[in-house]
Amino acid sequence: MTNQAIQVLQGPYVTNTYGGGISCQGPTANITPFITHSRSYQDPFERFYYEPQYDGRDVKGQKVEIQQQVKNYPWEEWYDDRTYISDGSDGNDPGTEQRWFPDGADMTIVIEDIQPDGIPDRPGRVLWDKPVRTGQQDNLSTNIGLSATLSFPLDGGLQERCKAAADTQTQLMRQTVANKRLDFEIARLKNCGELMKRGISFHPKSPYYAICADVVVQNVNTIPQHKHSIPPISSSSVPSRRVVPSSPDTDSRSPLGGTISGVSFPIRSAPLSAPSSQPVSPLLTKDQQEVLQVLPKTLPRQQ
Repeated sequence: MTNQAIQVLQGPYVTNTYGGGISCQGPTANITPFITHSRSYQDPFERFYYEPQYDGRDVKGQKVEIQQQVKNYPWEEWYDDRTYISDGSDGNDPGTEQRWFPDGADMTIVIEDIQPDGIPDRPGRVLWDKPVRTGQQDNLSTNIGLSATLSFPLDGGLQERCKAAADTQTQLMRQTVANKRLDFEIARLKNCGELMKRGISFHPKSPYYAICADVVVQNVNTIPQHKHSIPPISSSSVPSRRVVPSSPDTDSRSPLGGTISGVSFPIRSAPLSAPSSQPVSPLLTKDQQEVLQVLPKTLPRQQ
């Protein structure tokens, strides 16, 4: 006899923790499927066994005399040709010679024959093996079931207050994350802007170039230091320039006769009445040559 049982253990309620020491327990449904399987068998397991069949024949044993009905034929070893003188009682004429057993007549003889004596002639001799079914078989048992339990708290108000506290704690954590994100973005904006004003940045092919890719620096008037290479100008290649009189709508000081915005040094120019054959002005300095290269692009020439 096999006794099997399924035990269902009741565990605690499902507890959800939201941080800040807030944890809520809710109704719990426990569903436990189970499968049990058992097998019993015999060892050694034999479906068949072979039973030897012995030779139980008893043919020879002892000699006995038996009577046997035979036919009186001349070719048989028991042929009987004896005669007798009839006395008339057998229905024949008295004094006639008659045969006891005519040819082909039935007669009874006594012979010796070997009969079984109850002892097998060849005891212990196995003639063949007979297969015999044992009837052994495995016992299999499979049980499939489902165990379900439902647990819920009796005070629903506690659950509602716990849920409200959990919602508040969740909003607080989201706001904290948002503040941290804002601090990170402002720090990134500030550091990237300061570095870009100094001319420091990641290479466009750098994997970190995207850190400051969305930062824009505006209202920057600082011009970084730079150099220009100006070829030397000989005295014969400097053309004479004529100053165009200024109109009332323009500035009273000519660009060639006074100062130019952004330039802190005076520029020499030939007077309007000077003939073309007059010697040219002295050689300009390096800064003056740089300004002269800019003026043809900004001022119209007098024809």
